[in-house]
Amino acid sequence: MLALGSLPCPPAAAQAPEFSAAERKKLAAGEVVRQELATSRRNGFYGGSGWVIVDAPAEMVMAALVDWNSYVRAFPNTVEVRELSRKGDRSLVRMRLGHPVISVTYHLEMQRDEQKLTLSFKQVSTHPSDLDDIRGYWRLFPQKDGRTLAVYVVAINVPMGIVNMVGPKFENDTVHGILGVPRYLKRWVEGKGRKLYER
Repeated sequence: MLALGSLPCPPAAAQAPEFSAAERKKLAAGEVVRQELATSRRNGFYGGSGWVIVDAPAEMVMAALVDWNSYVRAFPNTVEVRELSRKGDRSLVRMRLGHPVISVTYHLEMQRDEQKLTLSFKQVSTHPSDLDDIRGYWRLFPQKDGRTLAVYVVAINVPMGIVNMVGPKFENDTVHGILGVPRYLKRWVEGKGRKLYER
């Protein structure tokens, strides 16, 4: 199981962190900045963060993040996202991801904090899962120009049986894919999903 301490912490203040000149250039071009943890790719553990600028206000982006019903359309390889129960700001959600080689199902506790513009998630151990563990969060940083800097921080423990079955290419594809998830949020909110969240 992962310790929460293995996840990067969000900045204390709601301001953009320090990026290199190359990273700022990528963000300005609408690309995702990926920052992989030094401990990633060891014994089935993959983790890090992905950052992107979304051309929409933070409230709109937050509305998209908590719209479970749209995840299948917004995020590729997502086959099912179903809210099984809700209590206050917490939801129990079943997720199933499909891939040409393998598919995985897992259950998450999603906790939203719309005032702090965060959505945290962690695997629920009392429900079946094909992963050893997954946890992380989304955090949104409103920008002066009305856009939003979104960060996705994630840590996943994949069973070694799966890692060994799919081979070395799996690691590169996995890291690139999971840390690149913010690009799909950006594409959805700026594109087909925009009309769903405009006020």
